[in-house]
Amino acid sequence: MRQIKGKCIIVFLVILAFHLITAGNAAAIAISVNNGAGQVANFTSIQAAVNAANPGDEIIVKPGIYEENIKVTKSLSIVSESGNFSNTIVRAANGSEDIFSIWANGVSIKGFSINGSSSAGIHFFGAIDCHIENNKLSNNGCGIDLYMFSSGNQINNNEISDSLTGISLGGSSYNNMSNNSISNCGNGISLFDSPNNKLENNFVSKNSEGISLSGESNGNTLINNIVTLNKKLGLHIYETSNNLIYNNYFNNIVNVEPEPVSRVNIWNTTKTTGTNIAGGPYLGGNLWAKPNGTVVYPEGVRDADLDGILDVRYNIEGSEFIDYLPLTESKPNTIIVSNSAGQAADFVSIQAAVDNASPGDVVIIYPGIYRENIDVPVTNLTLISASGSPADTIVKGTSSEDNVFYVTADGVTIRGFGITGPINSPYAGIRLNGVKHCYIENNQISDKYNGAIPNPSSGSIPIVGNNSSSNVEIEIRPESSDYNVLSNNIVSGNGISLLLRNSSENTIVNNSVSDSSYGIWVDSSNNNTLNENNVSYNKAGIYVKVSSGNMLNNNTAFNNSDSGINLWNSGENILSNSTVSNSNVCIVLHDSSENVLNNNTVSDSNYGTWLYSSSNNNKLNNNRALNNKVGIYVKASSGNALTENIALNSTASGINLWDSVGNTLNSNIASRNEVSISLQNSSKNSLLNNTATSNIYGIWLGSSSNNKLDDNTASNNKFGIYLKNSSNNGLSGNWANSNSRYGVYLGSSRSNILTNNKVVSNSEYGFCLMDSGNSSIFNNLFNNTNNIYFQGTNPGTSLNTTMTQGTNIIGGSNLGGNFWATPKRNGFSQTRPDKNGDGICDVAYAVNKECIDYLPLAGPRVTN
Repeated sequence: MRQIKGKCIIVFLVILAFHLITAGNAAAIAISVNNGAGQVANFTSIQAAVNAANPGDEIIVKPGIYEENIKVTKSLSIVSESGNFSNTIVRAANGSEDIFSIWANGVSIKGFSINGSSSAGIHFFGAIDCHIENNKLSNNGCGIDLYMFSSGNQINNNEISDSLTGISLGGSSYNNMSNNSISNCGNGISLFDSPNNKLENNFVSKNSEGISLSGESNGNTLINNIVTLNKKLGLHIYETSNNLIYNNYFNNIVNVEPEPVSRVNIWNTTKTTGTNIAGGPYLGGNLWAKPNGTVVYPEGVRDADLDGILDVRYNIEGSEFIDYLPLTESKPNTIIVSNSAGQAADFVSIQAAVDNASPGDVVIIYPGIYRENIDVPVTNLTLISASGSPADTIVKGTSSEDNVFYVTADGVTIRGFGITGPINSPYAGIRLNGVKHCYIENNQISDKYNGAIPNPSSGSIPIVGNNSSSNVEIEIRPESSDYNVLSNNIVSGNGISLLLRNSSENTIVNNSVSDSSYGIWVDSSNNNTLNENNVSYNKAGIYVKVSSGNMLNNNTAFNNSDSGINLWNSGENILSNSTVSNSNVCIVLHDSSENVLNNNTVSDSNYGTWLYSSSNNNKLNNNRALNNKVGIYVKASSGNALTENIALNSTASGINLWDSVGNTLNSNIASRNEVSISLQNSSKNSLLNNTATSNIYGIWLGSSSNNKLDDNTASNNKFGIYLKNSSNNGLSGNWANSNSRYGVYLGSSRSNILTNNKVVSNSEYGFCLMDSGNSSIFNNLFNNTNNIYFQGTNPGTSLNTTMTQGTNIIGGSNLGGNFWATPKRNGFSQTRPDKNGDGICDVAYAVNKECIDYLPLAGPRVTN
């Protein structure tokens, strides 16, 4: 024992001598601290060592329990000798003061257990370039507190627990906090007015609040953190902006709580190759979960290309915050199928792979011809061809009395196959029965598939009689199935290519459907979306029957022999931005009400758009009807509103109402038709602000009564406005000009009222009245070489009203008769005096024995 003590004294003297030698030139030295018996050390307290040390020295603290509060005002490294915080413990001597208070730059504290202060375990005061690593801090007011513009510090690999706040930054920037574990605190990590810090690879769990960013805490980066099971919320955002938050795992009852004044933050990085926090192959956004396992994303969201990133953006917690590239934590098993020699595989048949699959697995099928009928009862199963091409991976059903694919589980994906029959109804190439969130994509389906895209048929098309699907094949058939997606499929067959029955909220997008009796048939199915499909060479392209609330947008339908898009007894659907051509009828509504047709183009057909059989209260806005026999045809239907449509080059009528009541035509343009706007046997309709030009007949009323024609323009036609056998109509504010025969013609049409119209520059006559008595014609402006022509008898016709004070059509102060002018300025109203200046000529204008304008309007005052 005496020898050991002697050796220790010698070692101590050597160390002391070395310290004395090097102290003079300020070289860094190691100073030891030990407060236990039996170990040689320079000091027994850490504070004493700090006081004695010079900047740059290292203080090595031997295992033990040190009860003190330490103030560091020099650049020092303070480390535990063991590197193990479990045996080197620093406990507050005064529980109301900080345990370590740091007032100098370049301080390192490593390997301690630090606890027992109601203030802070480690407290920075404007310190820079410090390193706090591998410590355990517990039961403090705050574990680590960076304050007063503390910047450039590294806070790494610390364990912090059971404190009011784990790590707090106030007014501090450019610090790095990584690989820390913070748990069971009030706030895990809290930043206030602290910008441009980096939080990386931290584990923040079971606190009241996980991470909080508030005040001017802008431009921070949160990456690779796990924020989980925090009781109140995971991340609190208040007032801050431009924080980059990606590749974190959030799993809390409330993951993010934004305050109303929260600003714009970034919740994902650009999609980049690299292993993400869920083990996926790409970096993107964050992984969002709930502790009870419920799905935070919208139901049915998936990762179609298996890149580890979901296919839709996520509005975080329903807020305005958007993660555009949310991650998925699913890591599916992969099952290989091949029936070709030389390709290693788990199974040689698709059905065998399905039978052995678990929910969420991916079955990859290599090229070949698979002769089988496949039942799919496995949830979230993905069946994809290895090549992605339906040309080389063909599934051919072996029984015509069975479905080729029969799906009875939710979340199934079938992608990239050539699928063929023969198939008899009610079976299908792909049948979905009572399922949700399935995806049918990039398949080619036909009753006679040969691996090549079929050419459109130029011959006759087999017809499905009486709207029945009996004895015909069906290629894709969702039935009683909701929220599924059918996209980018090529489908053809003699019967029904795609049948949707009793199914809602499905999306049918970008499919090509041809050579069928019915291309897409939506039957008793509501609130589906049909977008950007191409339906051609069918009997009926898209057929919607007893269905409502569907959206049909941007579809193309051409060369369908009967109709391009057909609504039968269906209401409240929206058809927009579609192009339909070369059919008997492009768009037809039968007994279908409350629909909206907007911005469609219909062309080169007998009928562009046809509403009939009580198709009421529909809205047709901004549609174009080009080169049809009849552009827009409304028959036996009421309450429809046609607004700002264009009808051009119709061989019969641009817009035609037949046996229809109470419709409104507003601001439509009809040009280069035989008849631009035609009413036949129709009453109580309103024609407002329409333009009819370059036709034989601009506006035609035949056997139509009680209609209102206001502010329309009929120009450069043969006949501008033409009424035949039509009574009790009101024409007001119309402009009929430059028509080659008559501006306005009334033939056998009684009791009509014409007022405030301008009828000018018409070649034969401005106004022709033939056997049309009891009409009231006043306050119109006529300016033609020949203003008025009477034929037959027109008893009871009046050319003026009672003189009444009010602004007339040429700005005079009284209403009375009409203004009679000629282009040569020698008309009656232009040459007769108005000596008292009341705006009425002093003499009556006798047009003929039957019709006299007793109060013709006067032009500029003529006194002699």
